[in-house]
Amino acid sequence: MAARNSAVVERPGPSPERPGEPPAGRQAWLGLRTPVRRAQWAAAALVVLATCLQQPASVFYADASTYWNATMAILQGGDLHAAGRLELRGIATSFLYLPAGVVVTLAGGAGAAFAVMVQNALLLAGTGAFLLPRFVGIWRPVTPRLVWACALGTGLLLAGFAPIPLTDVWAASLLLAATIALHGRRWQHLLVAGAAAGLAFNLRPAVLLPVAGVVIAVLVARRISGLWFLAGAAAALLPQSLYNLARGTSWLPWPEETFGLSGRQAHWASFTVRYDTLVTPDSVAPLFYCSPSMAQAVEDAPPTSGGGLVAAFLSHPVEASVLSAQKVAAALHWGLAVPYSDEAPGVNALIAVLVTAVAVTGAAVGLHAVVTRGLRVLSLAQVAALLVWVGTLLSLLSAAPESRFALVLVLIGIAGCAALVADGLHTPRDRAGWVRSGFLVVAVLAVFAVGVTGLQHPVEGRATVQDCARA
Repeated sequence: MAARNSAVVERPGPSPERPGEPPAGRQAWLGLRTPVRRAQWAAAALVVLATCLQQPASVFYADASTYWNATMAILQGGDLHAAGRLELRGIATSFLYLPAGVVVTLAGGAGAAFAVMVQNALLLAGTGAFLLPRFVGIWRPVTPRLVWACALGTGLLLAGFAPIPLTDVWAASLLLAATIALHGRRWQHLLVAGAAAGLAFNLRPAVLLPVAGVVIAVLVARRISGLWFLAGAAAALLPQSLYNLARGTSWLPWPEETFGLSGRQAHWASFTVRYDTLVTPDSVAPLFYCSPSMAQAVEDAPPTSGGGLVAAFLSHPVEASVLSAQKVAAALHWGLAVPYSDEAPGVNALIAVLVTAVAVTGAAVGLHAVVTRGLRVLSLAQVAALLVWVGTLLSLLSAAPESRFALVLVLIGIAGCAALVADGLHTPRDRAGWVRSGFLVVAVLAVFAVGVTGLQHPVEGRATVQDCARA
């Protein structure tokens, strides 16, 4: 496609292999022929080992218990629909932890927590050592140093997800996989990319906006051949349609109460900065962080749909702008118990600074690459990566986000920081470099501070707009 016709232009991207290394055929990809492959397998092994040294979960809370109960209903019998709450959740969520479930079933019901942790350790290792370096490979050559930085960053920051059977890491990894597949030029790559995007949506409907952005980019860039992407997405969503038809509800490829859930999310999104599951030694309870000014603005007529949420934001631009900034910044305030929340303010603050620094620095690296290259010369995969990032930001604004909703931002942040490490860390060589570094430090501190301001009005329990208006 000519550059004058579209901002999405196909360009041959950089080889994901280290310059000078032999091409990666099938055996090279699976074996240890190159330093990159050796680094990937060694880093993956280290991530698995370190992750499995954690304390397994004593019990599965909230969403995690639902996903696990659905898995066991498949293996041991029972009402799958009720166990998995499949009126709200995609059918694929019930099958994610079948490997761990099979192990537990063969063991007579013992060892569920450890089996889940081992399976998630393998997922983190695959994401950090193989998937994330390939994602960075869309922009630059992959080196062993890059692989180690991606793997260690993923293992460190996402370790809290390992003991718990959730869908967030799966969905985020599938989004990255869809982006990577778009780096290829054949119809099979489009088919795989569509299937990965469709499955990510079934696992986490919250990724709708990133997926929609990628769909538009594919159709603009590839035109007729972009239908292969839609075919892959349709194939991934077909089981959901068949399940709905079997229940006699609809033929649509999403859970039957998706629109109702979206309406409730829009309602809470209009005045909630962040939602947490607060875990203490004595209880597990919902915790809402409120925006009193926005709650007061919408108190008389809170929105009940996505369109109503947009109208509310446009009607109160000042309050909505503050709330939007706080949502994004507070979502990066991960703590020791992420994806949950606990009462450890000192340690949580340090972790929040680290996660914020990674997300902001990585985003700055990516945006600098976009600006340096120019939008008009980006490949489809590079545009898709940018849209996934932007779409995730918008998703945070359209919901009462939990901290785990920012997982894609953190993974992309790890990727950007790994690219810096791969280039070699050094002090700036000129005045412009010092200025850029100074701006980056200020940006990290500013985002962290905005997040702090958004977490000043907590309300325990199922908060209403009236509760938040008076918080």
